[in-house]
Amino acid sequence: MQSVLNFRVSTLFISSTPFLGLGLPMKAIKINGLKKSYGEFFALKGVSIEVEEGEVFALLGPNGAGKTTLIRILTEGLGYDSGEIKVFGKHLSKETARLIGYVPQESVAYDLLTVRENLDFYADIYNAPPSRIPKLIEEFSLPPEKKAKELSGGMKRKLSLAVALLYEPRILILDEPSTGLDVPSRRELWGRIKRFQYEGRTVLLATHYMEEADALASRVAIMNEGKVIAVGTPDELKSLAGRESVLHIEGSLRGVELVRREFPRVIERGNILRVSVENARTLLPRVVETLISEESEIRTIRVEEPTLEDVFLKLTGRGLE
Repeated sequence: MQSVLNFRVSTLFISSTPFLGLGLPMKAIKINGLKKSYGEFFALKGVSIEVEEGEVFALLGPNGAGKTTLIRILTEGLGYDSGEIKVFGKHLSKETARLIGYVPQESVAYDLLTVRENLDFYADIYNAPPSRIPKLIEEFSLPPEKKAKELSGGMKRKLSLAVALLYEPRILILDEPSTGLDVPSRRELWGRIKRFQYEGRTVLLATHYMEEADALASRVAIMNEGKVIAVGTPDELKSLAGRESVLHIEGSLRGVELVRREFPRVIERGNILRVSVENARTLLPRVVETLISEESEIRTIRVEEPTLEDVFLKLTGRGLE
């Protein structure tokens, strides 16, 4: 029980310190040369990023890229080998950690407690103003007398957000916030993240959904195998794909391996194939002819501009999943 409680406590080092609101934006988070190893395995290999105050900054990469390790160092006090971390200009410590609200992948709620009891529990631990609880229940449309174990995945995520906002943190960190949510819940969550930014908060989110990073983030750091391999706005990163276009082909597809032999940048996901090419008009017929020769049934074909996943594919040679 002690280890569980310690984890819960680590998720809520947040503060009611007001936003600066004046002058030029400062670095909310500055990380320089951060390294973390587990024995001979290096989870982080010299990561350096800077997150501006008031922006939504996304860490985009596949599972195992190092995103969660980085977030655990920022929010849970996980030790690291070397490097420097500053939060609003001060070294990461218990004091600066209180400026951060954290929503992990898993729910922070205790299943046998009601929504109100969970909020009361966390508010009592951190001496949060009791007046915040009814406001958060109303804001997130939470059922106060319902036990946490009876909530849907979307409602549990809302409760975790409400817990993290008890002290109105200056920085909100979200680890894979959309995982397990249906499309309406995901869109609602995206709207709330944009609202957080509008309110002046800094948001750092880790995701492997390129649509999420593209829709929400002012800037994106693409991570792979413990390294940051590119940083920029979504448009800046997409420009790394150059003049390439993407053939989006959907259907019951066969012969994908034959396409891979001729076109090295291919993403296959279910019944969808994305092929990066430099001349769509010339090469589209060749791709389609190859698929049809293997008795594929093609339903839709369209030519698109590159996405962040296509950029990741070009930089690493593989997709995000």
